Amino acid sequence: MLLELWLAALKSPVGIAIPTDNRALLRQHLYRARAEANDPRLEEMVMLMPENEGEIWLVHKDADGIGADNESYPKLVQP
Repeated sequence: MLLELWLAALKSPVGIAIPTDNRALLRQHLYRARAEANDPRLEEMVMLMPENEGEIWLVHKDADGIGADNESYPKLVQP
């Protein structure tokens, strides 16, 4: 399931927003799933922690304004 989230973000034009009630734990599991997948396509993706503590974002590195401000990602979709 976690690898599927990375792949959904990869297929999305900008990325995806993942709702969570435990960002730290989900972050660890997502990084582990990405490492275990050993898929070079996933190197195009980054994980962001927006101001909204109930989400983690998986976005393309080349998305406009990456890391600049959280308002730059209105096109994120819920998986």
